[in-house]
Amino acid sequence: MNADTYRFFGWDYMDMPADACSRHKAVVEFIDSHAKNVSRMEFVFESGRVVSATGWERSYVSGRL
Repeated sequence: MNADTYRFFGWDYMDMPADACSRHKAVVEFIDSHAKNVSRMEFVFESGRVVSATGWERSYVSGRL
């Protein structure tokens, strides 16, 4: 993966009390704009540490409407 940008959809609200040590997931898309590839990765955290990272890569096309 040779990403030059990334995209992450943040949390707009939390519907439960914050617990930094519980299990959390975050999805980040890494974009290689030169090769036109995007890698979608899901990171799983427990007690603030990454315990798992899985994902896939695929090509994409973008343009103006």
